[in-house]
Amino acid sequence: MASAKTWTLKNDSVKCNADVRKAIAAYLKNGQTRDAAEAYLKLEEYYNFFHGPGYGPRIAYYEKALALFTSVQVNDRAAATLKILGDFYQIEGNFPKSIVALKSSLHLYQSLKKQDDLQGLYDLIGTVSAQLGKYGEAIEYGLLAVRAAEAAGDTSSLQLSTTLNRMGTTYYTIKQYDRALIYFKKSLAVAQKNNDVDYVILLAYNTANTLKILHRPQEGYALMKKMARLYQPKQLANRVLVNTSYLNMLVAAKSFGPGRGFCDTLIRLSSLVGPDDRNQALLQQTIALYFMAVKDYKQARIHADNYEAMGKKTANKDALLNAYRTQYQIDSLAGDEVNELKNFKKYTTLKDVLFNEKTTKQIAQLEIMHDMEKKKQEIKVKETNIKALQKQTQLQNSNIKQQATLQKLSVGGLILLALLLGLSYNRYLLKQRVNRQLQVQQSEINLKNRSLTNLITEKDGLLEEKEWLMKEIHHRVKNNLQIVISLLNTQSSYLNDDVAYKAIRESQHRMQSISLIHQKLYQSENMALVSMPAYISDLIQYLSDSFDIAPRIRFEMDIAPVELDVTKSVPLGLILNEAITNSIKYAFTEDGDGIIYIALRECSENNYELTIRDNGRGLTENIDLSKSRTLGMSLMRGLSKQLSGTFAVKNDDGIAIIINFTNEKRLIA
Repeated sequence: MASAKTWTLKNDSVKCNADVRKAIAAYLKNGQTRDAAEAYLKLEEYYNFFHGPGYGPRIAYYEKALALFTSVQVNDRAAATLKILGDFYQIEGNFPKSIVALKSSLHLYQSLKKQDDLQGLYDLIGTVSAQLGKYGEAIEYGLLAVRAAEAAGDTSSLQLSTTLNRMGTTYYTIKQYDRALIYFKKSLAVAQKNNDVDYVILLAYNTANTLKILHRPQEGYALMKKMARLYQPKQLANRVLVNTSYLNMLVAAKSFGPGRGFCDTLIRLSSLVGPDDRNQALLQQTIALYFMAVKDYKQARIHADNYEAMGKKTANKDALLNAYRTQYQIDSLAGDEVNELKNFKKYTTLKDVLFNEKTTKQIAQLEIMHDMEKKKQEIKVKETNIKALQKQTQLQNSNIKQQATLQKLSVGGLILLALLLGLSYNRYLLKQRVNRQLQVQQSEINLKNRSLTNLITEKDGLLEEKEWLMKEIHHRVKNNLQIVISLLNTQSSYLNDDVAYKAIRESQHRMQSISLIHQKLYQSENMALVSMPAYISDLIQYLSDSFDIAPRIRFEMDIAPVELDVTKSVPLGLILNEAITNSIKYAFTEDGDGIIYIALRECSENNYELTIRDNGRGLTENIDLSKSRTLGMSLMRGLSKQLSGTFAVKNDDGIAIIINFTNEKRLIA
């Protein structure tokens, strides 16, 4: 596995893949099933690194890892793998397979009683449910995702923006456009906070399209124009969305002349978009609607048929519904009654499936569940009062019949009945008024409780967001350093000058020592501190592999369990890199064996001493190395000052470099 990682630095995908597969075979032979599963996930990671986001091979690697995790009941890793698989399936348009994987992941998380990061999982299940036409489930899981974000104090992440956008999409699909507009605008605001160009353009498109449906196309056109001016979209997918939005707004405003130029642009873009790309469906639908509006029914039918074919291929019922509607509208305008009737029947049949009474009722219940409970109580009170009135009325009627012969008492009986009815009605009105007052008070209490809860969780949410941002920063720094290392490696292959080649290799080692620090920070639960024993061990392994010195030169280590922050660990790592590299290159003869000793000890409270010593040939001349002006020695002296420490060099049976520095004591738990 370490060798495979090294091949990534040399940009050799074949040897990298071969080494990982050898590791998998060894793991399986030794019964290390979980390690074999993790290695398959590494294969997927390396495939993405070398070849980009091709989902077919990546899905295959994840499926093999899932089978191994499941066989040894490592349920937490199986749940995480199922979640990513479900996302991959839905990106490819395989929605039935995606929903099975996502719900299996949710079941595993719930069995483990883990509530971490369920926001994204709920959101994915809601999205795929909507694609399958299960709008009740889509709303249910979307609301669960929003509640999970609120519970976590998430107010500005891209995950929250995604959740809000998908809720808006579901409401748009079931024609609740006012609610859809609310969610789209909230999502757009969050995306702008993150300055994410792709998501800003997508949400501007969704918001503008909803404004068009609400008969506000000019407002939608102005919004998209503003976002395009501010964010300058250059990606093909973003250009599709911007030009599609412009054309939709112009058609809605009946500005067909200016719309022709945008239609031609969309036809040109459709030739650049892949046939299975979801943007192709959007292009075909928009072009069909434009030609229908300008009464070019021949062209409109061609693009509407393309739209229908894509809906069938991806099992996207919403796209199919829109395609059937567009087709029967074109047939109606063209006077083709036979095809109009056929396509209208397809449209109404699918619409009845997607928007039946049960689904509508389920959605309403999910949104106003707590209000429904109150209304049920009110209905029970009313029913009780009505039954009491009916019983009283029946009793009075019986008394009237029995006393029909008593003419003198009939007037009194009627008056008594009227009084009883009036009193009952008065009590009924009084009870209704009291119930309304209680409901208002309960609402105020609930509102105050929610406010208190939000205040309590806000602090924790901000801390979690900070940790997430720090983790992302370290990850990106590590990736950027790896890119620079790879570029230097590529450049070195074109050099004929040994001095320049050696300088580039030394620069690679220095950057790798820094990259390892950010990798440790990214992988650690503690985003601020680096474990020195683990870091120094990884750095030594890297240098040993790079110079290919094993087993000729051995390393001995005595490292205290210390954690340092970035300001200390970076200069310390660079000093180690320079000292170890010098010992490897100059301390020993080409065929001679040797030992390099590295120690990090606590001398006194918060005071530490770093020693790098070799048993090599040393220096025969009486040279003061502490004043040497070579690049390596200059670097180590400067970095020692950065540590606020002292730098010393000894020439006694080999070279010893000693750094003394002070640091707040942090022991590994």
